[in-house]
Amino acid sequence: MSRFQKEWTLVPTAARGVAAFAYLAYLTLMASIWLLPPAMEKQFPHPVQWGFFIGTAALGLLLWAFILLVGYIWADATRRQMNAVLWVLLAIFIPNAIGIILYFILRDPLTVPCSSCGTPAGKDEAFCSGCGASVRPSCAECKQPVQKGWTHCGRCGAALASENAS
Repeated sequence: MSRFQKEWTLVPTAARGVAAFAYLAYLTLMASIWLLPPAMEKQFPHPVQWGFFIGTAALGLLLWAFILLVGYIWADATRRQMNAVLWVLLAIFIPNAIGIILYFILRDPLTVPCSSCGTPAGKDEAFCSGCGASVRPSCAECKQPVQKGWTHCGRCGAALASENAS
């Protein structure tokens, strides 16, 4: 399964349904405008109508994609233990998709499940809050999480063990 397919499964079924309904409702509304009464045929010849229909179909696809993105933000923020309501509102109300871009820039990393008990551990946690087992490498001095490849702790400056350097 590709990464896109895994991420697509995050989009809630309700968001998919709302997006499909909004797209079809939008196209229906625009088609009712497109199919003008015969008395107005002189004002809008067929080439203009086709351009209008294609343009509105493209705008409908943008609406569909926007609703799916908002659904994805809801599910992803929930998965990352962030405030999903806040991020969805920001994505909806900050114009020009800036709210969506901000979400993808500022979102928290995924939690890591504890290998012993399965409790999710946040990005700043080196030990499981459920059982106390180590979930990430940590500094021997200050017990803060460190990343692989670091030779010194970023918090206290202590030299790290050589197995962390690999």
